[in-house]
Amino acid sequence: MVRGSHKEPFTMIHITTHHKPSHTVVIIEGQLMTADLRAIRRVRKAVSGAVILDLGGLETCTREGIRLLQDWLDAGARLDVATPFLRMVLQDRKAQDSRADSPSVAPDPNSSNKQPP
Repeated sequence: MVRGSHKEPFTMIHITTHHKPSHTVVIIEGQLMTADLRAIRRVRKAVSGAVILDLGGLETCTREGIRLLQDWLDAGARLDVATPFLRMVLQDRKAQDSRADSPSVAPDPNSSNKQPP
């Protein structure tokens, strides 16, 4: 049951909160851009208690968005759903900070794991 839904005008993300007796699930979907950081901060401030983040629908995320999500995780939120790539980036703060020249974090859809013959 959805009890809270936050959709900011002109944003590329959709944030939904599901309040449970023991925790709140925060679902973030779409493309997290710098303009969306205020909405994430607002939701983070509005929820209390244990938080579980569901980022399975997050398609792209700016470096600032990664840092904001990492800070939320460092403060005690638990990452439940995320793509393997996003999970790796969120759990490796040192590697993310060393990639300062990269404006956003998203897997290259044109890349392949296959090696040339």
